[in-house]
Amino acid sequence: MVNRLIQHIAESLKSYSKKVILVENNDRFLYRSDVQDAFGLLGIEITNGTNTEQRIRFEMKEPDGLLVLLSQDNSNYLEDIRKRAIAIEFSLANYLPSYHIPSILELDLFTLDKLFRKQPLVGLNRRETQDFIVKIIDELTPVDAKFSIDEFLETLNSLLREEVVNWSVVSRLIAKGISMSIGKPQYEALLSHINTINSVFQETLQQSYHQIKNSSAVKKPRIVSKILDYLNFNFRDEKIALVVVDGLALWQYELLRNELPGNKHEEIIYSWLPSITQLSRQAIFRGDTPHTDYRQGPTSEDKLWKSYWKERGCHEFEVVYQHEKIDLSNIELVSKLAIVFKDLDEKMHGSTDYVDLLVLTKNWIERSNVNQVVDNLLSKGFTVFLTSDHGNIQAKGWRGLQGREKLGTNISGSRSQRHIEYSEKWLADEFFANNPELESSIIMENQSIYFKTDLSFSNKESLVSHGGAHLLEILIPFIEIKNEQ
Repeated sequence: MVNRLIQHIAESLKSYSKKVILVENNDRFLYRSDVQDAFGLLGIEITNGTNTEQRIRFEMKEPDGLLVLLSQDNSNYLEDIRKRAIAIEFSLANYLPSYHIPSILELDLFTLDKLFRKQPLVGLNRRETQDFIVKIIDELTPVDAKFSIDEFLETLNSLLREEVVNWSVVSRLIAKGISMSIGKPQYEALLSHINTINSVFQETLQQSYHQIKNSSAVKKPRIVSKILDYLNFNFRDEKIALVVVDGLALWQYELLRNELPGNKHEEIIYSWLPSITQLSRQAIFRGDTPHTDYRQGPTSEDKLWKSYWKERGCHEFEVVYQHEKIDLSNIELVSKLAIVFKDLDEKMHGSTDYVDLLVLTKNWIERSNVNQVVDNLLSKGFTVFLTSDHGNIQAKGWRGLQGREKLGTNISGSRSQRHIEYSEKWLADEFFANNPELESSIIMENQSIYFKTDLSFSNKESLVSHGGAHLLEILIPFIEIKNEQ
């Protein structure tokens, strides 16, 4: 899992005193999308867009984040960027000096890492480099390509030792680990470690969630309720399409991302707490704090979406909402389009474990045509934003509700088995008093009780659900997709 070459380069970049680096990279190694994705997992954002796009990334940069701006001419940057940045030259030859660089530039990162680890002491010419590559590839066994729990934990632990944990980076790494290990022997061990990490996340969530709910949406949305304000502030006069995939967890997005066209800028945002559709998807379309007396459904979301944009000066014909049945044949005049895919959430609720859901997710990706929908939207001039209302978790059964415990439950109509909501506060208090062993596992908020661990209100040994505060439910994708240029 750990790519030592990428890690070595990352450490070199992080050693500079500035958090913004202007890089001249003539071999264009850092322009590769897979390379940029790999550095993204280590908290380094690399962008090679236009000056305007790089300006946006600069303005949106987290204070502790490291931003690498690729340019052939550093003089084009405005003075405020150059003052806060350091300018360097980057060459892959500095890290792989023994090889003929043109012969290895296009190799996959896995093979490059092997070359880095087995680097000879003497320099190789073009022919010798190519022979050495063949030798390395021949040495690779199926075992090498398998998910390594030890290497995964090595990388993860290094991220958790940071003074301020970057949960966006951690969650993306975990998502990759899950997508690579489902159905393999390492999977159960991985889940155990994830739950340990989740306990650390819960401490952070408790301290920061109020701030996240009230954060500014100007630079980026940190939570689902801020998505519309972000779109309004930054894309008010543009054609935008918001694609909401109900229940799309980060690890499922890892399966989807390579199927999606266009240039993708990936962010991690927070679901609403508790992570039930009635609240979190409502928060998306309301663009504000969700109401508890809200009736969830396509009609309600249609009304919220249109109301938001009409209040901000859009004409009725410009604003369209579609649910499951997607029709893009007559949207020339539309500038604000919302699309909801609900079927993946249905598959999730029918799954026993992630092995089941993995198969169903791959099937959904193929049959939903979400990639074609995005491609069509891009061709029609839309900037596409893809997100979810919540993730999901493979949960264990605590036990089902019994007798009096069922009285007045789930007034929201939620199907979640990790969340219960009582009609009266005293009923929630009574449940809590009668089950003190749950104190360290649940969050109690007014009439709601939901799990922050991997338990569920069920007698099943295993099920996939949502509705709690686990990091696999709360941290979700927010993806900006533009046409490739």
